[in-house]
Amino acid sequence: MKHRYLLLWLIWALTFSVSTRAQSHKDIGMICLNPYIPETEELGPKAMAMLTSKLQQIATINGMSGAGFDNRFIITAHLQLLKSAQTQTIPQKNAVQASIGIYVGDGLDGTLYSSYQCDVKGIGNSEDEAIASAIRKINPREENLQNTLLKGKEGILNYYNKMSAGIIQTAKASASAGRYEEAINMLLAIPMANKDFSTAQSLVAQYGSTFLDHKNLDVVRQAKSAWSANPTEEGATAASEILQRLEAPSSKVQVEVKVLQNEIASRLKAVSDREFKLEVQKAQNEKDVELASVRAAASVAKAAIANRPKVVYHYYWW
Repeated sequence: MKHRYLLLWLIWALTFSVSTRAQSHKDIGMICLNPYIPETEELGPKAMAMLTSKLQQIATINGMSGAGFDNRFIITAHLQLLKSAQTQTIPQKNAVQASIGIYVGDGLDGTLYSSYQCDVKGIGNSEDEAIASAIRKINPREENLQNTLLKGKEGILNYYNKMSAGIIQTAKASASAGRYEEAINMLLAIPMANKDFSTAQSLVAQYGSTFLDHKNLDVVRQAKSAWSANPTEEGATAASEILQRLEAPSSKVQVEVKVLQNEIASRLKAVSDREFKLEVQKAQNEKDVELASVRAAASVAKAAIANRPKVVYHYYWW
């Protein structure tokens, strides 16, 4: 009975990895608008954090993602401090009046798509807190600001309408060279409103499946090695722990896992001379596998984004 529980744990490891790693990515298909505050703004930590958060909020409320797959397009801001003074109250406070410009554009080639200007006031225990208070008062739903974001979105969509076919061809070339992460990243940047979105998503599923098959088969090989090196309960436990690293395994990978499961089951049964029924995970249908491949590919792309070099933006103070 002890061996039966061990094998069921092995199966659970595979099932758990599928369910937890194939969660949806809400950024897929969204326009990527990255909040960017240049160091030249010389804001205090509270004002900097508030402005970054505010830009993220503005992008999200207007249907764009600040944490997507493309770092080309930015929403940035420039703050001019018009007035800063201490109040005559007790305790004394800092009061500021600032003019804030918000800009949307192509940060890589320096093209400005739209801009918005507003004056705000704030009060706080320090000038930094007062500026943060002023920034907080920017209303993301203000009509002129929403029009600015709409115009910026149109500029980004026009870019992809011109470039999507070329992006797809470049991605295909990268995939042919084995650079699947690079190809997936390019394709996931194409927004849902673009005519080539469906084509891009199909390729993402294809490349994601190929990439994950390579990665998952390597995981299975490691599990087999752990079992072969120690064909005991301890080795089976080690194999099951390795299999927890599987991500959205395809039917091809599941066949390899089943072979290993059967081998472990047979060996443990021979050693213990106990009979038990091996339960095998049901194969996923084609649509589920494709969807899991897209989601897993998004995870791969996000990991690559986190590790890529810092981008130098050209905004020339729009």
